Amino acid sequence: MGILSEQLRVIEALNPVYNALTSVFDVRDEPVGPLAGVTFSVKDNIDVAGAATTHGLKSLAGNVKSADAPIVARLRAAGATPIAHANMPTLNARGMHTYSELAGHTINPWDSALSPGGSSGGDAVAVATGMVDFGIGNDGGGSLRLPAFLNGVCALKPSYGRYPQGAIYGQPDPSFPTQVMTVEGPLARTVEDLRRVHSVLCGADPADPRSVPVPATGSPTPRIAGFVPGDPVVEEAAKRLVEAGYEVEPVTPPRVEEASTLAMRMIATPIALDFEQFATFAGEDVALYSRHLLKVRPGLDLAGFLELTGTRLAIQREWARVLDRYPVLVGPVSTTPWFEPDQDRRSPEALADYFEAMKLCEASSFVGVPSVAVPTGLRDGLPTGVQVISRMYREDLALDAATVLEIPLSPAVSAG
Repeated sequence: MGILSEQLRVIEALNPVYNALTSVFDVRDEPVGPLAGVTFSVKDNIDVAGAATTHGLKSLAGNVKSADAPIVARLRAAGATPIAHANMPTLNARGMHTYSELAGHTINPWDSALSPGGSSGGDAVAVATGMVDFGIGNDGGGSLRLPAFLNGVCALKPSYGRYPQGAIYGQPDPSFPTQVMTVEGPLARTVEDLRRVHSVLCGADPADPRSVPVPATGSPTPRIAGFVPGDPVVEEAAKRLVEAGYEVEPVTPPRVEEASTLAMRMIATPIALDFEQFATFAGEDVALYSRHLLKVRPGLDLAGFLELTGTRLAIQREWARVLDRYPVLVGPVSTTPWFEPDQDRRSPEALADYFEAMKLCEASSFVGVPSVAVPTGLRDGLPTGVQVISRMYREDLALDAATVLEIPLSPAVSAG
């Protein structure tokens, strides 16, 4: 099998140590196409034909799918090979850490005592350790960007509607919060690899009426960037953009506190509507997390939810005006450089601290704009990084700026 057999040997050696992949597929073909010979992992809430989509639940271990999700089908058509499902939090419920009742904890390759992030943590670790060339996960408030940040790899959260996607929570048609907040996207070791995958994934698909027929790149724009002041890593990134010829100014993104709070309250609303049934299905680990969530970000009543839909449009309009002036905006992924594995389960206050650290991710997901997480170096032996936010459907602008900022990183891995 050539390249594929070598990749399988790497997985066999490393996955027992890092527990990033939950099941390895039977791969035999050497396909052709622009991504021929490239392997990728798939988060365990995205369908792969012939494999079980478990959502991290033991009860779904036999949930074998007959067809690929649209994003997997598009990659397979380009010659890339899905090689394994990746670990994720049970029911995708915990964004800070990757632990499922089915597979257990995924291990951070930089420091085993720290979290690898979530909720696409299995894919991020598989990419960081070289088990796969890239991973496909999803992001509704930082779930691609946080594990990329904590594992020293790159991630692209695309614009709302940019790539066709499937029913990532097992529902034929997801609820409104999932529809507008959560998008599927790639993790990779380099920005250039993100760009290659992005060019394949763009384009409308009747399987997802939200997907838009917009080209992967747009017309040139002035090299103007904003940056969120106050974080030394972000401010250093701003200096590097200046050296690369960007005009750079400090910017305060509009209504971040409000947007981040409303984002999580919107996500909490379907859980609050029928909590007891949800808790019974999800299990105690998820139920405990969800109780903390509802204390920190209570679900909305009908009047509050309807008001939120109008407020969201107003906040989107204000972000659009800022990004019209600044085609890219550089800010932190997390204002906390690392987390302990079960930190988010300790108390509502600990969960609130996590939400505070991640508020720029939550706000940008609420608005729907694209963002690239990119590593920028090491501090105290751990990765540092920033996210580059850009205008709707201008992922290419964020990728261009991220290329300037990128410092590729690689952890020292150990085989089992």
